[in-house]
Amino acid sequence: MTSHALDADAMLQRSAAGGLEAYVDAGVAERFHYMIGLMNDFGRIADADFPAAVAQLEAMVTKRLQVARDWHQHPEILGGEIKQPFFVIGSARAGTTFAQMMLTLDEGHRTPVYSEVQNPSPPRGLDPAFDAAARADQDRYVDYMVGKSPRMMAAHPYLDQRGNSEAEDEYVYSLDFHMVYPLQLLKVPNMPQALPPRDPVLAMQFHKNMLKQFQWKTPTRRWVGKGVVHHYIMPALLEVYPDAVCFWTHRAPEEYVASLLEILEIQYKPFNGGMYKVDPDALVAQLKAGVDYILASPATADARVHHIKFRDLIADPAKVIAPIYEARGIPFTNSYAEKIQARLNDPAGRADRYGKFEYSMEKYGLTRERLRATFAEYCDRFEI
Repeated sequence: MTSHALDADAMLQRSAAGGLEAYVDAGVAERFHYMIGLMNDFGRIADADFPAAVAQLEAMVTKRLQVARDWHQHPEILGGEIKQPFFVIGSARAGTTFAQMMLTLDEGHRTPVYSEVQNPSPPRGLDPAFDAAARADQDRYVDYMVGKSPRMMAAHPYLDQRGNSEAEDEYVYSLDFHMVYPLQLLKVPNMPQALPPRDPVLAMQFHKNMLKQFQWKTPTRRWVGKGVVHHYIMPALLEVYPDAVCFWTHRAPEEYVASLLEILEIQYKPFNGGMYKVDPDALVAQLKAGVDYILASPATADARVHHIKFRDLIADPAKVIAPIYEARGIPFTNSYAEKIQARLNDPAGRADRYGKFEYSMEKYGLTRERLRATFAEYCDRFEI
């Protein structure tokens, strides 16, 4: 059986054919080449999988160029304002999606969702038929993902919203080729695991422009973002969004590290196939390096960043969120508190509604003692 490397030049050329050539600028081309290089370094694609992989990558490029065309034809899109956005910060598996959901319940709050992130052009609100088709397209895509990796429903029960599921900010700026983000590339077997963007300011500027794209014809009072690498690029986030309000969730390492290893397995292995590889010891070392960075970063102590214990957030979201609202001069209304409680009381919102997500340190050769010792300074700093 033969295997293939991806050809960035050929894919760019085919994607731009038909009137999009003018929107292939040097930055887009360089980032796309870099991303494809990471994939080719990771492995080669088998004959049977190659056409679908190329098709998905070319569709991604076309979407990026269509967005550039929208901004050229309608420069007023980028003239929009993003006021005092919320950002949920924290490691994957530290309660970030739960926090994102709780914050989005407030009146006029909105978070990017799969259907608009994957189908950003034309912007929502211009063509109801396109909007419906975009939602149906992403419903099918989520069905494909869960069909290939059924345990995703236990790990991410919020996927029952299908195309209306909450999207991470990395999903948004990966369209500009700043990150090899898995949900953009599930049909590309040689996608490596994601790393933070090389130029985080540029990535967050693109993210901001995409929020303007999403809200152009669908006005939005406040955006609620969420990123699982934001804590590594906090200076860039705060530079691009100087009025941001950040909610940083912290979870005990013996809980989130084991959960993260398990989610990597179910998020990547069914799609990487034989190329899947994760070394638990290497991952722990990588996480430790990241923790050392954030502990030394002045941005971690910035007044715009509010630190939250996972266990407190899960126990009583309103009690955690209300003081942050007060500190930032934002009314915490009775109506919002009632919405939070209603969501918590709704059996359809139970975290285990598709079964309990099982994970263990032992499966990966880890122990609580080792993780507590490795991350002792982090645990002490955030009292977890």
